[in-house]
Amino acid sequence: MNLTIFLFCLVQGITEFLPISSQAHLLLFNNFFFITNENFTIRQLNILVHFGSLLAIVVYYFGDCLRLLISLKNFFRSDLDPFVRLFYAIIVATLPIIIFGFLIAKFVQVDFLHSFHLIGWTTLIFGIFLFVIDKSFLTIKNLDYLPLNTAFKIGILQAFALIPGASRSGMVIIGMRMFGYNRVGSAKFSNLLSIPAIFSAMGYMIYNSEEKIILFNFTSFFVIFFSFIFSLVFIHFMVTWIRNSSFAIFMYYRIILGIIILSIFYFDLENIGW
Repeated sequence: MNLTIFLFCLVQGITEFLPISSQAHLLLFNNFFFITNENFTIRQLNILVHFGSLLAIVVYYFGDCLRLLISLKNFFRSDLDPFVRLFYAIIVATLPIIIFGFLIAKFVQVDFLHSFHLIGWTTLIFGIFLFVIDKSFLTIKNLDYLPLNTAFKIGILQAFALIPGASRSGMVIIGMRMFGYNRVGSAKFSNLLSIPAIFSAMGYMIYNSEEKIILFNFTSFFVIFFSFIFSLVFIHFMVTWIRNSSFAIFMYYRIILGIIILSIFYFDLENIGW
C-alpha cells in the first residue's frame, strides 16, 4: 500500500463523521493527488475505505446496535422498548437519502456535482448554517424522544449531503439542533444514521462497479484496517469534543476551506503555483 492510498484512508477516517463532508474531501484529494495503483480503481478504493468506516461505527456503537437488533422482537410494540422507536426513526430518516440518491443518480450530471465551484460554495454556506443554528437554538431535548415526523424532516436535510460539501453529518446535526436536541444526542443520531447511509452508498458503488471488488487480499485488508482505525479515532474525537465545546471549530475550518476552493476555481490559482 503506497503513501497516497494511506493518506486517502486518513482523509476518509477524519472526514466521514465530522461535519465537514468526506465526499468533498475525497474528491479534492483525488484531484490534487491522483491515485494510480495496479490493485485498485478509485471506485474500488472508495468501497474499501467506506467499509472500514462502516466497521468503525458499528464497533463504536456496538451496544446500541445490539440493542437495536434485539428490539426487533418488539418491532410492532414500540411502547415496550424505546429502542424500537429509535429503530423507526432511523428507518424514516434514511428513506429520503435513498430516494433522492436514486433520482440524482438517474437525472443529474455527475460532472456538475463534482465541480469545484459547487463544492466550494456548499462547504462555505452549510458551514455557516451549522454555526448559526448551533448557536441560536435551544438545547431542550435528548434522543429519548424523537417523533417520526421530526425524523423524516431530518432525513430530508440529510439528503442534501448528496451534494458534495454539504456533509451528511453536518446536515443531520443542523436538523437536530433546529428541533432543539442537545449536541450529544445530535452527534449520536448522526452517527447511527451513518450506518444505513454508508451501507447504501457501498451497495450503490458495488452495483455500478464494472470491476470485481476484492475484500480479502493483503492490500485490501490494510486499506480497510487503516480506514477503520482512523474512523474509530475521529468518531471518538467528535463525540468527546461536542460534550464540552460547540461546532464552531468546524465552521471556521469550512469557511477557510471554502474560500481556498473558490479562490482556486475563480482566480485559477493552480496556474500561478498553488
